[in-house]
Amino acid sequence: MLDTCTQMVLVESKDKVETRRTTLRMEGNSILERCRELQKHGVRVVICSAVSGSLFRLLKESDIRLVCEIVGEVEEVIQAYHAGALDQSRFRMPGCD
Repeated sequence: MLDTCTQMVLVESKDKVETRRTTLRMEGNSILERCRELQKHGVRVVICSAVSGSLFRLLKESDIRLVCEIVGEVEEVIQAYHAGALDQSRFRMPGCD
């Protein structure tokens, strides 16, 4: 869950090609601190499995696009995102249609 994760993978890309990858530690951050940290790093899209309504609203108000209910291996999810293929059923959380 985005509200409680301890780290995030930040992927920078240009023309759907990854140019840089870093790991961002998120331990102990409140949802407001998490939102500010993502803003500070210039994040425009967050792909996650689940997020609370409160953090969802904070991120949307910050013009950060959320792609929720996504599961899978990080590499496969990143490749599918770049290919516009995250709508495949194998990336959907069980029970989420």
